[in-house]
Amino acid sequence: MFEIDRPFPIKGLPFKPELTGRPKVDEKLIMTLATLMGWDGESRRLLTCALRGSLHSVSPPVSSITNHVSSQPVEDITFGDIPVTEVMIRACPTNVGDVWVNVGAAAGVDTGWQLDAGDHLKISLNNLSELNLHVITFADMVTIVRAG
Repeated sequence: MFEIDRPFPIKGLPFKPELTGRPKVDEKLIMTLATLMGWDGESRRLLTCALRGSLHSVSPPVSSITNHVSSQPVEDITFGDIPVTEVMIRACPTNVGDVWVNVGAAAGVDTGWQLDAGDHLKISLNNLSELNLHVITFADMVTIVRAG
């Protein structure tokens, strides 16, 4: 058995009775708390889930939104060294052609993920330089939403 030297509150997880003094806990309770908790760098947070069991998660805040309009009939779009956590790519609803998306390799027709007009794709990336786009038609637009 272990003793808790300093009781700590966990927002959203009430202890009954409240922890006072130096309560004794066993390994099972420690493992249970470790499973229920997350650390955000500042404090312990209780992880919550839906009734069906799926973990509640939140996307990071948006850091920029950019629109790129192709300036030639077939255009490959690459990006610089920009740290990100998530990226959403959206083909403009008025596009005439397709947009192809690939990660870590060049995008091209039948190489990567195809976005028709109005389609979008949300992916997790560490760096925007990993993202490659291939726009088929002149003046078609792609919107890039960066997070993290």
